[in-house]
Amino acid sequence: MIFRLVSVIFAVLFTTSNARAQFEGTLDLIPPGCETIGQCVLKTPFRFTDSEKVVWEARAELPTDGASIPGIFQPFIGKPFDPAFIKAAVIHDHYCDRQVRPWRQTHKVFYDGLIDQGVPVAKAKTMYFAVILGGPKWIKLIPSKNCGPNCVNNFKSTSGVSGVYARKADYSAPDLVAAVQAVAQALEASPTALSLAELEARARKLRPSDFFYKRGDSAEASDIGIFE
Repeated sequence: MIFRLVSVIFAVLFTTSNARAQFEGTLDLIPPGCETIGQCVLKTPFRFTDSEKVVWEARAELPTDGASIPGIFQPFIGKPFDPAFIKAAVIHDHYCDRQVRPWRQTHKVFYDGLIDQGVPVAKAKTMYFAVILGGPKWIKLIPSKNCGPNCVNNFKSTSGVSGVYARKADYSAPDLVAAVQAVAQALEASPTALSLAELEARARKLRPSDFFYKRGDSAEASDIGIFE
């Protein structure tokens, strides 16, 4: 009986540890000192496996300007190349530019990456809300390529595309700063005050006629399956 109990506990702990999100590889940005000018390039591929075992790979030679933190937010969120943010930002940037997975799933992996790097829940949720509100959105997925088990990617960048099916990031709306600050204050008081679903609901309330909030995530077949 004791042996069975120990086996059950071990199995639960093993499963839990395996479910943990994690980065793989070394984040190597070039040229040296590029963070000071705000423009870097990824020297080698860099991966993140989320808690659902979905793999996200940023390819080598990816340009990055760090976390997309507009100057107006930096006093209370942080700098774009903050070591706590940069790994999550690199993965997020890559998949925002290569829209092979839905925008909600792509923004969620940014939050997961921040949590994995030890960013406090309140700050991670605030940053998630900012990208849900002002970050890029799309409903038509581009064709994907297999980059390993449970991993899809594409060499093509769609970052300049904006139209019926996609919208570039825009943090210029006059109400955006106040909305993000209000969320930050609520979460600093209680990090569990707002769930991720409630944060998106708050964003939808601010943009009730927004085309992308009203649409569900699109689904397209690829050579390794269907993503919704």
